[in-house]
Amino acid sequence: MRRTLSFAIDEGNKKISNRLPYNWTQHSLIAHAAGGIDGMVYTNSLEAFEASYQKGHRLFEIDLAITADGELIARHGWENTYGQHFNPEEGPLSYDHFMKSLYFEQYTPLDFNAVLELMERHQDAYLILDGKVSSVAETRELYRKVEAALEKTKKGLMDRLIPQLFYEGDIEVFRQLGFQDLIYVVGREDYTPESVAVFCKEHDIRVVSLSRSRTNEEFVKTLKTNQIDVYMYTFNDMEKMEPYMDMGVRGFFTDMLSPGKRKSAE
Repeated sequence: MRRTLSFAIDEGNKKISNRLPYNWTQHSLIAHAAGGIDGMVYTNSLEAFEASYQKGHRLFEIDLAITADGELIARHGWENTYGQHFNPEEGPLSYDHFMKSLYFEQYTPLDFNAVLELMERHQDAYLILDGKVSSVAETRELYRKVEAALEKTKKGLMDRLIPQLFYEGDIEVFRQLGFQDLIYVVGREDYTPESVAVFCKEHDIRVVSLSRSRTNEEFVKTLKTNQIDVYMYTFNDMEKMEPYMDMGVRGFFTDMLSPGKRKSAE
């Protein structure tokens, strides 16, 4: 028996209303760290974003970190060089050093202001913000910088930004700043499927992000019963996604896959 494995097709050329809560969940694939480029991942680079956009992605994830001198940039923390020239053991780069050091000698680093400029140019794109934080206090510090950057942007852009929440205490930070749509990334605090569903319902969080080790039929069913979608991280093989799609998982973070791809499986 043959079956078709497919994703919701992103309508990249159609302007999407930014006013409907969680309307970005029509997109099944999330370009992880702006998406892979030339086999390279985690660059969060200008070229990666533009290449992913050209492939049809409209839902992006960008990592946010802070430089040694306090500037907000797009980077997956400081534990790996990702082809930039520095020693991770010496801690974060300065802003100037970061901006002048290409990823893998060819991909352009972005600060958060440049990320927002990309979002202003691409009005049909949505952006998931992955702050590299380890506490609510760090979330608050990072999002103060996000808030300051947003003050200089056009009205309405904030509606297309979706922070990831790692700690239940983050909810106060995000609501005070006026963020509407959120993703709860489960795993840093004690939880059960029921406790996650209750927390999300109380705070109108309609998307949860799960790792493979935390995803099972009971968890997905509990969330779906409460009208909460599940996105999983990170997949680059459609066949490996199939059993999770059968469970009811809504979508996936990916480095290499493109929206609209279809694959037949036995």
